[in-house]
Amino acid sequence: MPDLHIAVDTGGTFTDIGVRRADGSLAVWKVPSTPHAPDEAVITGITGALEREDAQPAQVTRLVHGTTVATNTVLTRTGARVGLLTTRGFRDVLAIAHQARPSLYDNRVHRVPPLIPDELIVDIDERLAADGTVLTELTADALIDAASALADLDLDAVVVSFLNAYVDPRHEQEAVAHLREQQVAPVVIAATDITAEMREYDRTSTAAINAYVQPKVSGYMGRLAAGIEEMGIGSRLWIMQSNGGLLNPETAATHSARTVLSGLAGGVVGAGNWARHLGLDKVVSFDIGGTSTDIALIRDGEPDETTAGEIDSLPLRLPSVDVHTIGAGGGSIAWRDSGGSLRVGPHSAGADPGPISYQRGGTELTVTDAHLVLGRLGTELLGGHFTLDRDAAHARMSEWGAEMGLTAEEAAEGILQVIAATMARGIRRVSVERGVDVRSCHLMAFGGAGPLHASDLIHELGMESAVIPPLPGIASAVGMLDAPIRHDFALPADRPDVFAELRRRAAAEMGTEDFAEQLLVDARYLGQSFELTLPLAQDQRAAFDELHAERYGFADPEAEMEVIVARLTATIGQPQTPQELLTGDGGDGGVEKRDVFIDGEWITTPVLDRASLAAGTTVDGPAILNQFDTTTYIRPGQQATVDAHGFLHLRRTR
Repeated sequence: MPDLHIAVDTGGTFTDIGVRRADGSLAVWKVPSTPHAPDEAVITGITGALEREDAQPAQVTRLVHGTTVATNTVLTRTGARVGLLTTRGFRDVLAIAHQARPSLYDNRVHRVPPLIPDELIVDIDERLAADGTVLTELTADALIDAASALADLDLDAVVVSFLNAYVDPRHEQEAVAHLREQQVAPVVIAATDITAEMREYDRTSTAAINAYVQPKVSGYMGRLAAGIEEMGIGSRLWIMQSNGGLLNPETAATHSARTVLSGLAGGVVGAGNWARHLGLDKVVSFDIGGTSTDIALIRDGEPDETTAGEIDSLPLRLPSVDVHTIGAGGGSIAWRDSGGSLRVGPHSAGADPGPISYQRGGTELTVTDAHLVLGRLGTELLGGHFTLDRDAAHARMSEWGAEMGLTAEEAAEGILQVIAATMARGIRRVSVERGVDVRSCHLMAFGGAGPLHASDLIHELGMESAVIPPLPGIASAVGMLDAPIRHDFALPADRPDVFAELRRRAAAEMGTEDFAEQLLVDARYLGQSFELTLPLAQDQRAAFDELHAERYGFADPEAEMEVIVARLTATIGQPQTPQELLTGDGGDGGVEKRDVFIDGEWITTPVLDRASLAAGTTVDGPAILNQFDTTTYIRPGQQATVDAHGFLHLRRTR
């Protein structure tokens, strides 16, 4: 029986299932997501995909899953009741945060509240100096009192985060051992076990996020693993994590914060793999879903990474792909501000009730409705399984446009122009603001709505080209299939034999010494309050100066450099599957012609079936390409070419 690789990506509206056969060919399947119990849609989707392939569960030799459980738990504030034990005098570290205000001159805007409220925080007499010297001993009596106070709070989890514990975690470990012995809560964690880096607020926030989502993630992993085992799947389950690598469910259940960006990381990893495969040096990964757009910069096939991310404005001090997310997607709602100007997003109609054209009771116009009114979208999606109501969308667009003195078509064009400008700003954020000329970049567009907007964006920004993968709607799922197993470790750089210690930790956590390693450091000029992460080098100073000049436009040869953190990235690569060669039927792909409103006039436009286009086929715009999981729009003055592996390369001809 031939092997199958399956990836499952849980989204807000649909759960995507990507199937890769032994010959490299791909298949796609989608089922409605089940937000109340995401594992139900995962099992249903895998079952349906196997039935479509006429395959048995034992044929699955790789199973990868991208989950949004941790993300949604933080965003919806539905996590655990978490308490904090911290050093006396530092109970307000989460409330004070960075002292940055979201909008400096708007007194109506407030920071998001911390995950641990003040009434669930207990402080204790203990103190380490910045060099690890004990200033105040941690006593047994103090621990007894703290345990009693925490036990009275009826907590689901407790975080122990002591000042300067990243230098020496012994006090944290003693406290954790005592609190577990006293059973003050089902989960007790030391902040240094989650991240052992300086900056007390960031470290405590990361541990708080981990504790907040851990019960939900742990329960989900347990249910999903049991369901997979009951099905008789031939592979163990792997979980996508924020850094673009895979994690086993047991580690994901305890280090749950590593999965906060699980869902969006798969697409970035896939885009990096495709960029290497196609020989593209600078690529902007552009993933548009129903609610948001995730944008990342990829250089020489490697996505930019960060060790200082955030979720819902809360710091997350863990390695992750460096993704910029904006509130712009197919469900983004069009509205007018107090001055009467047209705005789009960031609020979204979501999946239910969704856009007006979904016929689920939605009353607000969205980007999807605009595409439909203009003829870019047809009335049937997902191979006819999903129908859009164009008449309802057009009627509401006519009413709304009349309020601004516009026709329905002019109002719809305005919506797309505004959302294109928002997306263009996001692309500049990851390119121009990092010293990269956006005109030298290729746009890797995927997600359900990415190919609809790609032509507008390369036109707006003057980019080299847009590249659209064979199955854009499940690109995030497919990207996960080639992700390596990966664990990251970090320690203060001033420890003796720090990299030897990191290697020992990696071998212990991964259960093997047979892994590839990358050694990195966080360095800065003395006096700076931020660092740059770069590979360990023989001439570390020269490498740092070069990176600093690239990122910020200057280097300071007179300043002293200091190395703050030592890092080790340990990976175990997955065996690669060959790319499928395209074998279209050689026809012109013609399906129908449809009137599309373009630049103020209706133009009769060919609608083609992308799957039937053979390698080497070129399509001149205007044109529309239909496929099961997305629709691609090609503007006038652009041309699309299909390569040997089914990638669509969209370029400007004028």
